[in-house]
Amino acid sequence: RGYRAGAWAVAGLAALLLVVALAGVKGWVAREVGALSLLLFFAALLLSLWCGIAARRQALADRERHMHGAVLVAIAAQLGRQDDPTLERIAAGSGPAAEAARLILQSRAAKRLRASGEG
Repeated sequence: RGYRAGAWAVAGLAALLLVVALAGVKGWVAREVGALSLLLFFAALLLSLWCGIAARRQALADRERHMHGAVLVAIAAQLGRQDDPTLERIAAGSGPAAEAARLILQSRAAKRLRASGEG
């Protein structure tokens, strides 16, 4: 959200600078001020584009993290019915299924440890 807000803020500044540059062309402000405003407009436009691209990258990364978590939950729900030797075989591999199998094994080990400590 920070990048997105920054992109819009800088875009607003760029629009204001463009108005001042046009005012310089019309003679409402000094030509030097208009020329400097035009230069600053292009700089602000580039900065706004950079912030927009960074915001898009961040949104895609957030979406990917969210989807990865959802996939792990779905796989773990299916693998939760398997016995420990099957889960250990799956956990030896790689990918989301292996990660889910490792999480289930860790959870089961923690439950056994708690149960043995309570007994």
